[in-house]
Amino acid sequence: MMTDLTISGVRRQVFGVPLTSLGVGALLLAALLWGAWTTRTLLALDKREVVTVELSGLIGAFVEAEARSGTDPEASQRRVAAYLEAIDASVDALGRNGRTVLVGEAVLAGQARDMTPIVRADVARRMEALTHAAR
Repeated sequence: MMTDLTISGVRRQVFGVPLTSLGVGALLLAALLWGAWTTRTLLALDKREVVTVELSGLIGAFVEAEARSGTDPEASQRRVAAYLEAIDASVDALGRNGRTVLVGEAVLAGQARDMTPIVRADVARRMEALTHAAR
């Protein structure tokens, strides 16, 4: 004697629509929404400006100047740490304005605008403000 464990003829429905069809419809709707979100995100990325900053040149020049200054090593170390924090804050500020900031040494070619002079001026302003605050 064989028993059939499946119940034939009984289909689950909600308002006359099979559950399978509702599930497929929900998956299609989710895929459509995801596709719209992805398209909007990719188009927004296309509008971002790509800029470069020559970090090694900025940091190298400062460290070299500090080494030649003949100041106390501990004070020099504090100034280098403050300089690195100022560079980090300046580059973060560039990124918050809708720009993608790349390290200049990593860019081989392209239309990326060099923002090194702007970062240099901003870092100098931050370091000057730090010096005035320490007095």
